[in-house]
Amino acid sequence: SKSVYQSPSTLLVKPNASVTLNCSHKIPSYDTILWYQRSVEDTALNLIAYAYYKTPTVEPSYKGYFDVKGDGENEAFLHILKLRQAEDSGEYFCAASLHSGTET
Repeated sequence: SKSVYQSPSTLLVKPNASVTLNCSHKIPSYDTILWYQRSVEDTALNLIAYAYYKTPTVEPSYKGYFDVKGDGENEAFLHILKLRQAEDSGEYFCAASLHSGTET
């Protein structure tokens, strides 16, 4: 099935707490799980981090605040290391994909 599962669905967390979000899929040949954030301050969907196979990458502006672990082929976890009140409030989305493009 082409389903991607994310949990928990809703979280209410105090500032400075740490949070873990889970994303999983069973889509054959898909090797990447990506995490996006839509903050309450900005309607854009911003890429936070992704797991390509077992290789994690956190986008530069999120380093030190977020971490990603797991395997893009089946399950990955987004860790919010220390919740900042305003900029980390919002919606989080995960997606699974087939990695494309070449490394430069």
